Amino acid sequence: MIREWDTVALEQLEQALSARITAIDDVRRRITELGDLRGWEGEAAQAARRAFQVVVQDLADESAVIGAVRRVTADTFDAVLHVQLEVAALMTTADDNAFVVSDAGAVTDAPNSSERRQHEFAVRDALESSARALILEAEDIDADAAHVLTHAMSSGFGDRGAGDFEAADQQGRLPAPAPPQNASPLENRKYWDAMPESQRREILERHPEWVGSSDGLPSAARHQANLNQFDDERVRLTAERDRLQSIIDDAPFGGAFTNADAALWYTEQKMKDLRTLEQVVAKNPDGRLMLLDLKSGERGMAAFAVGDPDTAEHISVTAPGLNTTIVDSFEGMVGEARSLGDTSVEQLRLQGRGDETVATIAWLGYEPPQTMGPGTFDTVRGVLDVTQSDRAAAGAVKLAAFYEGVNVASRQSDPHLTALGHSYGSYTTGLALQDPSPGQPVDDAVFYGSPGVNADDESDLGLRDGHGYVMEAADDRFVTEVGKTHRFGPDPGTVSFEQLSVDEGMSPDGIFRDGALGHSGYPHRGTMSEYNMSAIVAGLPERVVR
Repeated sequence: MIREWDTVALEQLEQALSARITAIDDVRRRITELGDLRGWEGEAAQAARRAFQVVVQDLADESAVIGAVRRVTADTFDAVLHVQLEVAALMTTADDNAFVVSDAGAVTDAPNSSERRQHEFAVRDALESSARALILEAEDIDADAAHVLTHAMSSGFGDRGAGDFEAADQQGRLPAPAPPQNASPLENRKYWDAMPESQRREILERHPEWVGSSDGLPSAARHQANLNQFDDERVRLTAERDRLQSIIDDAPFGGAFTNADAALWYTEQKMKDLRTLEQVVAKNPDGRLMLLDLKSGERGMAAFAVGDPDTAEHISVTAPGLNTTIVDSFEGMVGEARSLGDTSVEQLRLQGRGDETVATIAWLGYEPPQTMGPGTFDTVRGVLDVTQSDRAAAGAVKLAAFYEGVNVASRQSDPHLTALGHSYGSYTTGLALQDPSPGQPVDDAVFYGSPGVNADDESDLGLRDGHGYVMEAADDRFVTEVGKTHRFGPDPGTVSFEQLSVDEGMSPDGIFRDGALGHSGYPHRGTMSEYNMSAIVAGLPERVVR
């Protein structure tokens, strides 16, 4: 049983091994000093020196083997202690809910337990899933430790030189497990929680690509993982640019009859994207880079949180629309997220709720339609794309997982999550809220400059009545030219969603607000539309202006 594993014995073994290494190294140092044999020359002296060197090498090999065993002992201690703490917490939850967890991970009713309600069955299922995940983790710990110890003791590193001492010691580490494939945000979180801190650090240093874009993991871990990829991405993109440029230079007609010139253009754009993201991180040290993807699509994708979404009571996620790119738009999106967060915090303070915190996330985790590109017909392609659902449908799957991941990673029991969708991004948001996966973590949704969200009312989006909002500026041509065609469902301005003001006027906090102009003015600081969004994000719907 996991609870009966003896961590004290592991700790004592590590201490004994450390003492042994110290003693061996001390002897090795003294023999090295004596082995110089200064003042003694001749064949006998040379033979004596060689004998001393053999002894020193043997001691180095022995120290390396013991160092490997010490390292795996320390890692096993950390891993076992972590799993035992997780098991103890699981048992407490089971006891609180009158369940019994068997050694095999099965969860059953405790004797004399009362009749179960539906939500308690969900608790039981979650307990059973967690118990079996911990058992698998314990089995992995046991197997990894056995593998490393067997290899260390059987090989003895006897054929290695003293220069391999560090490599041998490194070989004693318990390897960090790879994440599960195609995992849900909850499965990602369980994977991360099941590992000791030493393995988490190893992943961040050696495999940051496993973590940076994994929904459900803590935002601080994702941020560090994505920062750790900056240098590797720069090297990769530079090599790809040079490769493509070489193809074009060697071709008789350049890139005229190949796709190399277009591929080069997109690669150079991604290099600019990377520089932009580095600037965003530098200018926003309190933020979290929660997504970095410069590989999977034509355009770069990213998400950045202003504030800490893992601890905030109120969280918003903004999805943008047509012609949004990292290099041209992302810094502005992050600035708008900061302004929205500041206004939301101020509204909470005015209502005597200044202890509540807000995190606002700029999400560009999909590829919106684009009318600018390397080719002559990119404008035509962009116009066609913005009238189709393909890009929105692909983005909605990612956005729904991101919502769920934010909810799973939160340390709040039930964070207040607001979805904000602009332009084509509002359609993407609407489709994401209709995702068939169980549970709807989003509490409120605001659609602005929207051509449609494929819904007649809140119930179509998994929202409670009165928690879907729409804002439309009178001079927003995108709404009139695309939205009124009903290509993306009913016109949001004519169905049962709450209609919020975008006109200039006095907001309830006594500040005169500007009106929103055109298609892109809704989130601008000081506008009535930004104020209304801040009231929804802060959970203050009674303070909106209709």
